[in-house]
Amino acid sequence: MSEALKNQPDSGAPDFERLVQKIIESVDKAKLAEMRRDFHTRLRITLNQPDNTGLIEDLWDYFYDWCFFEHNLPETIETLSGEEAGVWKHVKVANQRGLYSVQKTPDTELKLKELYTGEIFWVKNLKGAEQVAFSKGDFLEARLVGDPEASKKQKYLFLRKPSYHPAEVHPYIKTKIKTFKRNKDFSTYQNWLWLLVGMYLKHRLYSHLPIEKIYDDNSRI
Repeated sequence: MSEALKNQPDSGAPDFERLVQKIIESVDKAKLAEMRRDFHTRLRITLNQPDNTGLIEDLWDYFYDWCFFEHNLPETIETLSGEEAGVWKHVKVANQRGLYSVQKTPDTELKLKELYTGEIFWVKNLKGAEQVAFSKGDFLEARLVGDPEASKKQKYLFLRKPSYHPAEVHPYIKTKIKTFKRNKDFSTYQNWLWLLVGMYLKHRLYSHLPIEKIYDDNSRI
């Protein structure tokens, strides 16, 4: 089994996970390699594999997210069943990507506030080994999708593990968001979120370096 296929995304949406696996198995490997180079360029991170299993798995997770939602990869596959096409249609329409502040942390779900729009989302936490212990005030970038099993109020699931951004860089993040909101530039904000993911991964990769050297628009790291 290839490295790519061993590292499938862990999320609260198992049907989507199975769809990802099928599509990644179907895509031409040269095309996938080219997309991976473009992805690393977008995030400003090296193509070299880090010596950290958890970091490698998360890197693949973000890469698949990028392939699906930035490049609509499922729509290039002609062999999807009607059920699989339905899964993709749901997540494509119902997904919400943003940067969130944790407002409340009950045991099984989180209350999140999107920092650009101010919208509130109730999100089921990941389960088992993938569950994350968030605290009130944490900042996290994530892609959410509406939970089709929610019976009353609208609830959401994580489509992949979120990226976490520590308190030391919150002033930098708040300044950036204030600028995007002042300019009413949601599209650039969404593109910047990929740079933020890259900063998160580089901070984990180079944890010995000062974090302010990484969370910087002009960083050369």
